[in-house]
Amino acid sequence: MSILAQSETRGSARRKLEEIAVVLRAVRCVSRHCLELTIQGLLNRWVTAGLAGHPGEPAPWRCPRCQTDKRNAFRRNGSYTRRLQSLAGLVVIQVPRLRCRCGAHIPLRFPVLEPRRRHWWDVWLTVIEGIGERVSCWHLRDRLQRRGVYLSRSTIVRWLAGLRLPPLGPIPGTTDEIQADGLYGHLWGPLPHRWRNHTYALVIAANRDPRCPEKVLGAVLAAEEDQEAYRSLGDILLSRGLGPEGSLTVLGDGAPAIKAGLGLSFPKAQFLRCLWHLSRLVAHLGPPEARLALRRDCRRVLRAPTWNDALARYAAFRRSWLGRAPESCRALAEGFEDAMLPLLPDGPQVRQRTNGLAERMAREFRRFLRPREALRSATTAPALVALALAQINARHRQEDWLPCFLGAAVGLPQRLTEFRVPLHT
Repeated sequence: MSILAQSETRGSARRKLEEIAVVLRAVRCVSRHCLELTIQGLLNRWVTAGLAGHPGEPAPWRCPRCQTDKRNAFRRNGSYTRRLQSLAGLVVIQVPRLRCRCGAHIPLRFPVLEPRRRHWWDVWLTVIEGIGERVSCWHLRDRLQRRGVYLSRSTIVRWLAGLRLPPLGPIPGTTDEIQADGLYGHLWGPLPHRWRNHTYALVIAANRDPRCPEKVLGAVLAAEEDQEAYRSLGDILLSRGLGPEGSLTVLGDGAPAIKAGLGLSFPKAQFLRCLWHLSRLVAHLGPPEARLALRRDCRRVLRAPTWNDALARYAAFRRSWLGRAPESCRALAEGFEDAMLPLLPDGPQVRQRTNGLAERMAREFRRFLRPREALRSATTAPALVALALAQINARHRQEDWLPCFLGAAVGLPQRLTEFRVPLHT
């Protein structure tokens, strides 16, 4: 290709890019104008509806001086200009001023326009959606700057720390079998009150019942996996409608805190031992050169089809390993009854005898936190945990998790569950 042809090709490409830039600027200008008209119209309609109606009816605002809320006590008193930064550009609106008959100025709190808020809700949603997509705060700041919105990383962190979490609401369905487990991670920054080290424990309760579409029923962020953490987890399950006197089966890894904490909230619950964790513990307590054989023989005991067969295999295990691995035999004796309880005639009928679902949920949570290098601070940790669990459950509930956080920010008392298309999962 000649030099003249190459210059013509570059010139045509440059002209196409300029044309595309002109179209994008025009679209952004139209979007900004439409957004400005929409906000102004909603604000004017809200003020007009608050002033109209029967004079004795209460208004949506109250006088800070005389504490009256009667509609006939207020009147318009001009307006003032307010500028909001949005993804479409700078939006300028005229906020009406109101005065009471006593002369006091009435501060207006528009439902979707908070006082001293410099950015519109589309910027806030972009920040929350970017954090939910596992984008770091630095990359999110650069992404917004390319669109003409200048936010510092500290501002994004403050927004994330002050994120209002959506209410959990009742459990969508019934469940009689849950799996409880805890995972550990590192917490950077200053420690919360009464925390002694930078290790956190996330205690979760996973649902195994297919009648309930939600998988993670509750989570507690604590300093360690102790009785108080599982008691708080039980309080969350009780607040979501799980009956304290019902037939509940809790499957765990054998930690004493699970039975001690959840037993306070569910006194009639039956606690089972995870077969995988028990066989792993039995093998770990034995001599290093015999751990593979110990684990193989222990699995043979735990996979017995009937109770009598399990007793016979357990007796054979003790005869073979009592002299060489007494600690392993003691661990199997302590967890044998809790692990083999479903084999009894009146024992609980469980769908799975290992807490593999809770382990999978823990892996999903770790995968969510890996790009962020664990939890960066104690102030943003609850928001990151809520975003991670919302995305995990959104795939199973087939709903969009982002409108739920928008509804919480606006102040809606209930969850937005009408969105049955997982757009942001």
